[in-house]
Amino acid sequence: MSDLAKPTRRQFLKVGAATLAAIPAIGLSTRAFAATNDAVRKALSYQTSPKDGKSCATCVNFKPAEKGCNLFPGDTEIAATGYCTGFVAKP
Repeated sequence: MSDLAKPTRRQFLKVGAATLAAIPAIGLSTRAFAATNDAVRKALSYQTSPKDGKSCATCVNFKPAEKGCNLFPGDTEIAATGYCTGFVAKP
């Protein structure tokens, strides 16, 4: 085997360091996937359609930028057209 084909210790350390540096980035990218909080959805009777003219878009707890709600911790799939029994109209 020629010397050009053998990886040097320095190359090995560079690849190892780059791999270790990439691990947190891979872990953070899994947060990009949407999540639901099924237990709270069931408790608050969440539905994806409005009820009696009330919808998440007009509720004080709705966070449109995050597609979330203060009442549903960790849930990132709250629809603006949705509704739950925790509805409180915006003033």
